[in-house]
Amino acid sequence: MDLTKFRVTLPSLDFYARNIPCQQACPVHTDARAYVSAIARGEYERAYLIARAPNPFASVCGRVCNAPCEAACRRGKVEPGQPVTIRALKRFVNDRFGIFNPAAGAERPAHAPFHHYRPTRADFDLENSALQHSVFALKARALANSGKRVAIVGAGPAGLSAAHDLALSGHAVTVFEAAGTPGGMLVLGVPEYRLPRALVEMEIDAILSLGVELKLNHALGRDFLIADLKRDFDAVFLAIGTYKSRKLNVDGEQLDGVLRAIDFLINVNLGGYKLDLGRRVLVIGGGNVAMDVARTAARTSQAEGGGDMQTALGVARAAIRTGKTQEVICLVVEDRSEMLADPYVVAEAEEEGVVIYNHFAPARIVGTDGKATGVETLNVGRAFDDQKRFNPQLIPGTQRVWEADSVIISIGQTGELDWIKPEDGLTVKRGGTLQVDDNLSTTAPGIFAGGDIAFGPRLIIDAVANGQKAARGIHAYLGGTNAKTARTATFTSIPLPLYEKRGPQPDYMRLPYQRPPLTTVDRRIGVTEVEECYTETVACAQGARCLHCSINTIFDGTRCILC
Repeated sequence: MDLTKFRVTLPSLDFYARNIPCQQACPVHTDARAYVSAIARGEYERAYLIARAPNPFASVCGRVCNAPCEAACRRGKVEPGQPVTIRALKRFVNDRFGIFNPAAGAERPAHAPFHHYRPTRADFDLENSALQHSVFALKARALANSGKRVAIVGAGPAGLSAAHDLALSGHAVTVFEAAGTPGGMLVLGVPEYRLPRALVEMEIDAILSLGVELKLNHALGRDFLIADLKRDFDAVFLAIGTYKSRKLNVDGEQLDGVLRAIDFLINVNLGGYKLDLGRRVLVIGGGNVAMDVARTAARTSQAEGGGDMQTALGVARAAIRTGKTQEVICLVVEDRSEMLADPYVVAEAEEEGVVIYNHFAPARIVGTDGKATGVETLNVGRAFDDQKRFNPQLIPGTQRVWEADSVIISIGQTGELDWIKPEDGLTVKRGGTLQVDDNLSTTAPGIFAGGDIAFGPRLIIDAVANGQKAARGIHAYLGGTNAKTARTATFTSIPLPLYEKRGPQPDYMRLPYQRPPLTTVDRRIGVTEVEECYTETVACAQGARCLHCSINTIFDGTRCILC
């Protein structure tokens, strides 16, 4: 036999890592299959610690992560569109053993769903959480001070994740935040009906408890310069978000009643000036932010004059009683299947009354007496060309005017870079982001950058990964371990005699896919959370759907794991 015909690969650590697709797909390499399997066995606290180990924002990601792990899940390949519900299971264990403690509420039994309540800080228990007694707090107390000072600009998920890891490495960390509250887009951009503010605050408090100093209302370019940071600190990490909305570059953008998505969300989330959006709102865009904008617009007040999310609950109820409900329409260039928003987010928006029209491109914003009154569009033949590039093909002669009282533009964000001085030594790329190398070091020695300011708007979990990568690079720059050292991935080697105990549960292929329950549409007003938490019974069943890809490779047809 001519053996040269066969391609042979010698197994290595990377080979086994690739056979655990959920962990490989996660930017921070969370061992999803391990905590999912632990949930199936009822080992909830162990599951929480596994989920929290690589991610200081595990509770946040249990609610709003875009879950690339689920997109890679092998169960979802075997049963298309029905992966293991990894994100929802993360929320399940974080709500039980993380900083959120449903048992803390005196008005409800332990572990009861809390979607009927607006969580407050009293609902979160840092002192008695599993985190407080875990290796993170103990390690932080045991580490000696390195004597090095690190400045982080931006208190979003990238900056705070870097602060978390740098503090654990013994460095003194100071975080500068331009806003009056930390959290970045977790607070300023994500609506509260998706992410309770008290939860974000307590995850941040857990990071600050490691000795991280936080300075709010300190803006780069206004209150200090890069030169000041280079003088006072040994290293700098720039983790500034992208808060400047992209323009449509069409006539009429300057009219009153035309809002930018980020400005709108920040105003609503911080409870700023009241907004009177009118009865008909047009949202231009088809991403997750556009869906957040549309759903938030539907929750704010209408004829009564508008308001923030704190008062929207009562006003929305009054509007429903008087019949003064808003009409919110999304105009999207792409086809439904090409929309950037997650399908379940689109579905939830439509359930709440948001109407989505695809293959319409804005040509101009029309108005009267300086006030926007509508948007003129052209039909789109296709949004992408043969090279898969975004290149809308507009159909001449298909003009249509959509009447509107308000127009909100949500087509992406970019960063503000007017704080950069020539002497800073920073290089700006064509797309308006900072140039960085593989370790997230900029062209200026000792200055690192990550998150949106280096790569443009990305997922929350990508921001966390950037913060961790920057922390490793900074630690190496300050004389620590090699920057390529990452968190250790865990792989399970299970002897065949133990397979029956540690492998998939009996009839695991017959367990049905079940998404988390949702609050009924008539109750999706104000800050009420839309997605609810699994019950224990459902969580265990969903965890048991895992195919146990880590038990690899088994050349035994009776123990097939569908690899």
